[in-house]
Amino acid sequence: MNLRFLLLLAFAGACGAVPTGQAAEPLRLEEAVARSLASSPSLAAEAAELRAAQARAEREGLATPYTVGGDLENVGGTGALSGVRSAETTLRLGRVIELGGKRAARQALGAAEVNRQRNVADTARLDIASRTTARFIEVAVDQQRLEFAREQVKLADRTRREVAAWVAAARNPESDLRAAEIVVAEAELEREHAEHELASARMTLAASWGSFEPDFAAVVGDLRELPAVESFEALAARLPMTPAQRNTLLESEAIMARRRVAVASARPDVTVSLGVRRLEALDDQGVVMSVSVPLGSRPRASLAIAEADAQLAALDARRDARRAESHQDLFEKYQELIHARTEYTALRTRMLPKAEQALAFTRRGFEAGRFSFVSLTQAQRTLFDLRERSVEAAARYHTLLVEVERLTTVSADATP
Repeated sequence: MNLRFLLLLAFAGACGAVPTGQAAEPLRLEEAVARSLASSPSLAAEAAELRAAQARAEREGLATPYTVGGDLENVGGTGALSGVRSAETTLRLGRVIELGGKRAARQALGAAEVNRQRNVADTARLDIASRTTARFIEVAVDQQRLEFAREQVKLADRTRREVAAWVAAARNPESDLRAAEIVVAEAELEREHAEHELASARMTLAASWGSFEPDFAAVVGDLRELPAVESFEALAARLPMTPAQRNTLLESEAIMARRRVAVASARPDVTVSLGVRRLEALDDQGVVMSVSVPLGSRPRASLAIAEADAQLAALDARRDARRAESHQDLFEKYQELIHARTEYTALRTRMLPKAEQALAFTRRGFEAGRFSFVSLTQAQRTLFDLRERSVEAAARYHTLLVEVERLTTVSADATP
C-alpha cells in the first residue's frame, strides 16, 4: 500500500471517477480513494467555497464605480419661482478617487483569502484519503479474521469427529466429546462475529463514496507487507510544510493583508463630481464641480490596525502551541508505529513458528494417546491467538502509518 502516493494523489486532485457496479471485482486501495475523492460532498462544498472566494476577490479588487446623479431646483415655488421658469437642472458624473493604495491592498487580501481556501480544500482531500484508507485497512483486517475463524471451525470440527470416534471406541471419556462440541460451538460463534464485523466494515467503506450497499466483492491488500517508514527526524522536518501548519501561515498572510487595507484607509479618499447645470431663467448652461473629503478616517484606521495586530499576536501564540503539539503527536504515533512493527516481526518470526511446531507435536501425541484433548485444545487456541495478535499488530502498523503520513504529507505547492 503506497500511502504517500495516495495522499499526494489526493492533494493533486487527479483521481477521477471510478465506475460503480463492480460487484464481481475486488477493490484496490487506490480505487477506493479515487472513488471517495470523486464523489465527496464535502469536497464539492470546498470547491464551491473556493469559487466564492475567487469571485469575492475579483469583486473587491475592482476600481471604484462611477456615479451618475442629477438635481432639479426651483421648481413648483411661489411668485417668480412658480412653474419651471426659474428651474435649475444639474446633471453630474462623479467618482471616488482612492488614495493610499487601497485597491492594491484589497487585491492582496483577496489573493490571500483564495490561497487560504485552496489550503482548506487540500486539507479536506487529505482527510478523506486518510479516512478511506483506514476503512480499507479495516476491511482487509476483517477479511483475514474471517479466514482464521473459518479455519478454526474446520479444525474444531475435525477434532470433534476424531474425539467422537475414540469415544465410541472407549478410548476417550464421554466428557471429551462434550468439550469438543463446546469448542466447535465457540468457533462457530467467533465465525459469525467475524462475518458481521466484516459486513459492517464493508458497509462503512462503501459509505466513503456515498454508496448505501457495498458494490465490491472483497478488497485486495497484503497486511503482511509493512511499508518502510522514514526516520522521525526526517518526518518532523516536514511538519512546518504540512497543510495544518500552512493554514496558520496563510491565515497570518490574510490578517497582514487586512492590516494593509486598514493602513491604506487612514488616508481619506476624495469624491469628485463634474456636471452641467441648466438655468431655465437665463436659458444658459454652466459647468459645476464638487469635491468632498470624509473626516475621521485616521482614528478608524488606527482601531482596525490595532485589531489586526492583536489577531497576529494571538495567531503567533497559537502557532507555537500547535507546533509543539504536532511534534509531540507525531513522536507518540511514531513510537507506537515502531512498536507495532517490532511486535509483528516477533510474532511472525519467533512465536508463530514455535506455536505451529507445538501444535504439530501435540496433535501427534494426541493421536498416539499420549496427550489429552485439553492439551490439544490449548495448543490450537495458542496458535490462533498468536495469529490474531499478528493480524492486530499489522493492522495497527498500517493504521498508524496512515496517521503519520497524514500528519507529515506536504502539498505540492508548499514551501519551507
